Amino acid sequence: MADNVILNTYQVLSFLGSGTFGEVYKVRVLKGRYRGKIMALKVAKNPEVLPYLWKEVQTLLLLNHPHIVSLQSYLYKKDRGELYVLYELMDVGDLKEYVLSKGRLEESDALKVLIHVARGLEFLHGRGYIHGDVKPENIFGKKVLSDVLWKLGDFGLVRIRGSQNVIEVKGTIGYIAPEVFRGEVHRSSDIFSLGCVLHFMLTGRDPFECQDKKEKLRRNKEGLYVIEESLSDRIKKLLSIMLSNDYTKRFMTAKELIQYMVKERLA
Repeated sequence: MADNVILNTYQVLSFLGSGTFGEVYKVRVLKGRYRGKIMALKVAKNPEVLPYLWKEVQTLLLLNHPHIVSLQSYLYKKDRGELYVLYELMDVGDLKEYVLSKGRLEESDALKVLIHVARGLEFLHGRGYIHGDVKPENIFGKKVLSDVLWKLGDFGLVRIRGSQNVIEVKGTIGYIAPEVFRGEVHRSSDIFSLGCVLHFMLTGRDPFECQDKKEKLRRNKEGLYVIEESLSDRIKKLLSIMLSNDYTKRFMTAKELIQYMVKERLA
């Protein structure tokens, strides 16, 4: 694997994983502006997903924030129909892997992740964007000294606020706001998804978890969540707001969530 070189520029060090939008590799850049740096390279070849990755590229080029995964460069090979996107390397991996390997997070650790992601979302929301796919697999950690910095990534489903032309529901069951199933998307839809992420961090499961997939889908559509009893009262209160079925009764933006967390001494 180490001898494998992509486009005569990226030496593959390891395979990091694959998702909806392509395969991701840990690479060493052999030439050009980033020569010598270790980075992440996403390669998309499926014509069905290329438009979404293009959307991510176009979105991330406009965004620069400490809690949003940074896109460094991209290259489209028209003759091959392949898109190559170079990102900063998030060496801790995604939040789902992190929680599954560590077990349930302590409340203080989960709230730290929450505030990091909320700050990334605040930046997005303030510029009129809706992420549309907030879930543990789209949150990534990076080692900074003895700490971990958490960032929001995967912007293939990002939407501009006010565009309600959602023809097909895309996202992950267990993390989709109920109104999205009805063709509505709001900034508070991201808040709902982030609430599901908080529940996952503290319990190891989303709030709609059950054995039967059809039943889980029904619960998610109807917003029939179950908050684990063992959670603290302040977390239950926070989740009850974030997971409200009525999108107008949640925090309307990530900024409102952050203000609440500061006021309640959760951040």
